Amino acid sequence: MIKPMSNKIKSLKKKFNKTLWTDNFEKLKPHLYEQRGNIQGKSSLLMLPKNTEDVVKIVKFCNKNKISIVPQGGRTGLCGGTIPNKNGQEILLSTESMDKVIEVSKDGFYMIVQAGCSLSLIKKVAIENNRFFPLSLPSEGSCTIGGNISTNAGGASVLKYGMTKELVEGIEVVLPNGKILNSIKNIEKDNRGFDPKYLHIGSEGTLGIITKVKIRLFPEIKKKVMAIIATNTINNLIKFLNITKNEYYEYISSFEINTNIGLNLINKFYNDIPIPFGNQYSWYAIIELTSYDNVNLEKKINNIISKSIKDRIIFDAIIPQNLKQYNNIWKTRELLSEAQKLNRKSIKHDILIPIEKIPLFITKARKFLTDFRKNNILIFGHLAEGNLHYNISKPKTMSMSVFNKLHKKVNSNIFKLVYDLGGSFSAEHGIGL
Repeated sequence: MIKPMSNKIKSLKKKFNKTLWTDNFEKLKPHLYEQRGNIQGKSSLLMLPKNTEDVVKIVKFCNKNKISIVPQGGRTGLCGGTIPNKNGQEILLSTESMDKVIEVSKDGFYMIVQAGCSLSLIKKVAIENNRFFPLSLPSEGSCTIGGNISTNAGGASVLKYGMTKELVEGIEVVLPNGKILNSIKNIEKDNRGFDPKYLHIGSEGTLGIITKVKIRLFPEIKKKVMAIIATNTINNLIKFLNITKNEYYEYISSFEINTNIGLNLINKFYNDIPIPFGNQYSWYAIIELTSYDNVNLEKKINNIISKSIKDRIIFDAIIPQNLKQYNNIWKTRELLSEAQKLNRKSIKHDILIPIEKIPLFITKARKFLTDFRKNNILIFGHLAEGNLHYNISKPKTMSMSVFNKLHKKVNSNIFKLVYDLGGSFSAEHGIGL
């Protein structure tokens, strides 16, 4: 006779100390919803292990009793990968209590941390040790390194430093049978066959639970300069990107694009943030150059801006003169997702397209979005990698039922076009639920 799930849960709670779990609905509730509120599930138990040994014991018990586990980190993902299904038969396991920095090696240029460490803490500790960890995400105050690795997060610095997988030197994973796979070593080279960590990076918690990680650190950034530039076509932005790459490839750390529609949203919901150029242009890019030494980056960024304005590739530029201005410019990009969420429901796409084909994609995609006006289409993202967030907002006058019916059709058309152009339907968000 199969043991009912309720009895299995009772046995699980009885097996473990009350400090390692909660069934309080108010504490469980935030763990049941995807960040945008589009996906929700049910679960009656949240496990809160403090270390690898706790995870091993929990996983072994669940494996023996056939209890399904949904691992969770900071829950900042937008695809529902950390949300349980609606039948309530899965338990949640959060790494939020596994938030310790275990070791920092300045000379070895690495840090070992528990999987529940927030990205912001890791970056802070690196700076305190005159080192730099380059992963940069708007959610860095909440997202955890285990989740970053599980989803192979991208972010704003991929051009210079690569995806998260390029920043990982080793991981410790608890496998579904409770055994530990540990690839954390203090050696630089090990060519004894395939590297098992790459099987788990980007696997979204489906193959095991990441409990500990060894991440690569870099020298501290000595010089940094940023500018926001304005132009009127996506073709001009691509030309400006190519000029920048040709001249100063080794210094480019970010190249983020936005539009007048995006700046209008920022102005609508965050009116304390000054809008650059009075938002009189169609396209914008934030470019950042960084260096480990005291090279004159101001001269370099002025050179490419002057040349591009002279050649009518860009029309205007602002180089921030202080930290407040610098932060405000970055906020016009980092707050876009939240601004669109506050505005109205939207159909979101995290797509990758060969850079030279992006103008063609934008032209073709517009042709089958006849139910939407131009200002319903928000385009932003990481142009240097060809990664666009192509989001379509619900028009004010459109009913939710009509919008929901169009959702699947829009997704299908966008994904087919992306496929035809040799791209990917998921650049950095992953698969999720």
